[in-house]
Amino acid sequence: MNTGHKFEILGAKMSNPNWTGTPTTLAVDDSVGMPQTPNGTMMVAYENKTGTTSDGTLALTSGGSNPLFLDSPAGIAWPKVLTSNWQANNLAITNVSANQATPIWVEALGPGLSPKPGALAIGTAVKLDPYTAVQGISNPNWMQLKMTSNTSNLTIIAVIGGPASGGTNGYIYALNWSGPAPGPDAGYTAVTGGNSYTMQFNWASAVVWVCNMSPSTAAPVTVLLRSL
Repeated sequence: MNTGHKFEILGAKMSNPNWTGTPTTLAVDDSVGMPQTPNGTMMVAYENKTGTTSDGTLALTSGGSNPLFLDSPAGIAWPKVLTSNWQANNLAITNVSANQATPIWVEALGPGLSPKPGALAIGTAVKLDPYTAVQGISNPNWMQLKMTSNTSNLTIIAVIGGPASGGTNGYIYALNWSGPAPGPDAGYTAVTGGNSYTMQFNWASAVVWVCNMSPSTAAPVTVLLRSL
């Protein structure tokens, strides 16, 4: 694992140097660090929590690579998501916003990280509270993952599984979406104004990991993995 270049600001002020991805709010110049990322797909969600119009910026550093800067605009009450594979390198996330009063919430998710997944059995509906996950194995045929919310709460679901496409195999869905659809930089695979969505796939016998990454005040979501 390459520890990379030592920056004066980026990763220097660590509020948690052994971060497991749990939801954390970073003050300006604060960082969290993951000593070793998975060698597979991981999702980093982030949201500007300022009550003003101050746009925010995050800087991600990993190994010896150049920093990656992510815009975190104000006034958007849903997280943007970066899906990538950091290939078992370290990862540091730093709030480098211009305005000192610009806290940014961050969360990292994926198999092997927090939260520890429960069981996802084929044909059995599972209710997921915010920031809980389940994991199972698909059959070697066409399958469907059905996601349902019984409320009008914004519900965000992360799915990782199957073959990598474009370097990752992660998908982000949102139910009960209101307003314009998010731009391509927001990281969403699909959004719907309705309270249910289905994902069809044929991944042979592959791991299927599902996580409810909705805000903590949202209602649970029900997921069902079944053969078609």
